[in-house]
Amino acid sequence: EILMKKIIFIISLLTFLCSQTVFDDPYATAEATSLAGAVVANPGGEIGLFHNPAALAEVENRFVSFGSTKLWVANFNYAAVIFNFSKIGNIGITLQQLTTDYNGTSLSEEQSIGLSGGYYLQKDKNSSLMIGYTINFVSLSFGATAGTSGDGSLGLPASSGSTIGFDLGLAAELRGKYRVGAYLKNINSPVMGKGVTQQFLPRRITVGVAYLPYKELITSITVDKPLGRTIEVKSGIQYKLNDLVTFRLGITNNPNRMSGGFSLNLKQFNLDFGAISHPVLSATQQLSLGWNF
Repeated sequence: EILMKKIIFIISLLTFLCSQTVFDDPYATAEATSLAGAVVANPGGEIGLFHNPAALAEVENRFVSFGSTKLWVANFNYAAVIFNFSKIGNIGITLQQLTTDYNGTSLSEEQSIGLSGGYYLQKDKNSSLMIGYTINFVSLSFGATAGTSGDGSLGLPASSGSTIGFDLGLAAELRGKYRVGAYLKNINSPVMGKGVTQQFLPRRITVGVAYLPYKELITSITVDKPLGRTIEVKSGIQYKLNDLVTFRLGITNNPNRMSGGFSLNLKQFNLDFGAISHPVLSATQQLSLGWNF
């Protein structure tokens, strides 16, 4: 039984490390998790902070949120805030941390501080066009290796690196029912490391559409193309039952995954929960708490 647990841990660790993307998580928030990542064209809020900064232009209130999830062998936490400024528009700040530990030993730690802004290029009673940016200050550190002797004496020392990535977002809305969104991740091709250890941060292009037949219902389809990987098609539906409860469902391919979740809105506060399946590993669950003020 102990051997089986170790095998499962090793498989989980290898799966995570192979897919680790230095804060390029398409399911960074509970809302995105519950919609399987089909959010690039959805209205603003946390969506603007993590999935399309152009949507920040639509945010009318100041907003603070905190979220946490366990990604199999890693722990992901974030804090975010949105400010409204009359002269410079809406500005968002995010802090993300992803840590991987085993038996009390830190294997790796990623941190990212993001600065985002969203603005209207055009707005009238029938349509609007928005643009946004995100600047990410990313750092990554690895713990020392055990080496061939197992005690660390012949292993590699701890190492770290840092870089800056730039993201661009676009969004458009027509008559409050039809929406289009696009998001370009790391368009400046940021690099971490030198020489043989040099590695480009992952880049991707995400485009999507959303349809709001009425304000309580949002349906969306998103196409995600990470550079060097296959296209992922995602779809989500969100229904606001009443002022208190909102339900969400989603589905995606490559790999095939299903998701769901809900939001509880209590005056200025909202509690979001999202879960998404995995074809091999256990489902990922995420919880976030937000405050509009």
